[in-house]
Amino acid sequence: MGLYITDQLRRGLRSRLPSLKVISAVSYPELALSRIDLQASRALIFDAVETGEPAGSIVFACVDDTKYGFFATHNFPLKLHPVVRENSKNVFILGVQPEDLGIGEGLSDVVRAAAGRVVDVVAAQLGGGGFAIG
Repeated sequence: MGLYITDQLRRGLRSRLPSLKVISAVSYPELALSRIDLQASRALIFDAVETGEPAGSIVFACVDDTKYGFFATHNFPLKLHPVVRENSKNVFILGVQPEDLGIGEGLSDVVRAAAGRVVDVVAAQLGGGGFAIG
């Protein structure tokens, strides 16, 4: 889900916001976080998030405001990452409740629709306006 959103944002905003950094962290998100200076900037992480809500529910939270272990990306609790722990007020997650928590590829229709809404909102907030999702 995170890869889908970052790919859509990268394609849709590349020409309009050339200074925007969209980093896809497919296998090792904790390494991608090490490449960001969180003292000088903010990170917004897109991922599937288990919230107990219905599939397709969207959640936005500052990692600093979450309970320990609540947000984990690829089974790695974000608050355990040293860069995040020291700068947790600058790390946010925008996630979608998955329909299936099993390992696999592809998005269900309800999750794809929610991910599309996330892309639209983020693009609008960044001044990129709307664009077609591929």
